[in-house]
Amino acid sequence: MTTLKAFLKKITENFSLKLLSLGLAVLLWIVVVSIDNPVMTLPFSPITVDVVNADIMESDGKAFELSDSSRSIGISVKAERSVLSELSRDDFVATVDMENIEGNRVPIEVKATRYADKIQSITPRQKYATVMVENLKSQQYKIQVVTTGEAPDGYAVGNSSLTTNVVRVSGPESIVSTIDRAEVHVNVSNMTSEIHSIEKIILYDKNGSTVDASTLTFSITETEVKVEMWKTKEISVKAGYTGNPAAGYAVSGTLKQSFSSILVKGTDSALDEISSITVPSNLVNIDGATSKVTKTVSIAGYLPSGIYLVDSDEDTELALTVNVEALQAKEIEVPVSNIAFVNVPEGLTASFADNTASVKVAVTGLAADIANINAAAVTGTVDITALKQQKGVDTLTANVYDSSVVFSLPTGVTQGTNPTVSVLIQGEEKVEVSDNNADTAESENDSSEETSDHSNENSENNSEEKSDDGAQEADAEEANSDADSE
Repeated sequence: MTTLKAFLKKITENFSLKLLSLGLAVLLWIVVVSIDNPVMTLPFSPITVDVVNADIMESDGKAFELSDSSRSIGISVKAERSVLSELSRDDFVATVDMENIEGNRVPIEVKATRYADKIQSITPRQKYATVMVENLKSQQYKIQVVTTGEAPDGYAVGNSSLTTNVVRVSGPESIVSTIDRAEVHVNVSNMTSEIHSIEKIILYDKNGSTVDASTLTFSITETEVKVEMWKTKEISVKAGYTGNPAAGYAVSGTLKQSFSSILVKGTDSALDEISSITVPSNLVNIDGATSKVTKTVSIAGYLPSGIYLVDSDEDTELALTVNVEALQAKEIEVPVSNIAFVNVPEGLTASFADNTASVKVAVTGLAADIANINAAAVTGTVDITALKQQKGVDTLTANVYDSSVVFSLPTGVTQGTNPTVSVLIQGEEKVEVSDNNADTAESENDSSEETSDHSNENSENNSEEKSDDGAQEADAEEANSDADSE
């Protein structure tokens, strides 16, 4: 008891001084702690802003998108230095709740996922996120198969198919409206057999640029693709023309084609049945033409079923051209030494009746053909058989006749009217007489003699009859005379 009282006495002695010492000790402790682990404010960024209750907007037929400046924010965090040193931007979550949208802005809320109880405050640098709201649009697109890479030599891409060939895309109207097509890509490099693969669907706008699909919803995001690989074959292309140019004009050269062969693809059986294609000649009609005639046709339209062009993007327009030029006229002199007599009957000789050194002949043809003609190389003929037909006789006697000359001219050059030359025929044409003809001649002679005899007899009889008739007439006249006298 005495000890306890002594202890209490010691405690209560100079109590004010002891209390002051305690206060100074606590204050000193606070100062020391503040210096060693002070409360600080540090920035953290960027913190991605997440959206909650987005389906509220979609149920109203609206689409929305955070502005670029609102997709991530910076924050200031106040806490002791020891706490702050343990934190990073990944320890904070920033959200906007679409239930709280006000016009085109939504309050931003930030929470800590660690040390939340030791953090004094979290202050976002911007309190509201800006939201762009527009109508929601949904549209369906047919998926196109696009091959990439180069097929091996002798092969080309054939038919392709998809397990699902359409995709429905939903999202902001401003973005969906820019979509032009949906594609899946298949690499055909070094492939010689059928390809099977699963490919992602990619959206493109009209300019061929990919469409940002981050705010879009797809009915499917990928699909299975099958691509056939076909062999290739080069086949010839044939064409022609019909009709004739106007009078005084002619075709110069041959039909010109912009290409004479094409590379096609198809199944093995289809390729085995084709080696060429023919463009109908009636497509190029030059009737009455006075200048160049050109016709362009799409060659793809003349490919048989099951055959396709290897590259559908290449120039498949076949240009057909027929050059038509005016005919030129020219007179040339052919040496008589180049003119021969043909079909001269046995027993006759034929020669020129005068000393003409050359024969003039008018020729027509294309300018190039006329310019290249060499009169000294042109030959001609005088046909004696034709001369007899011209005169209407079976045999010719020695005399001078006018006969036409027919010339042999280069291809593309034609002769005008046939020039006339004087031909001297000498000798006596020998006519061959056969045995049958001789017998016929003798019979004819006998018949002539018999006819002559009969003619003489008839003449004598006629004379006698005429004499008798004359006597009778004289007697009649005398009788009449006597009657008159009486």
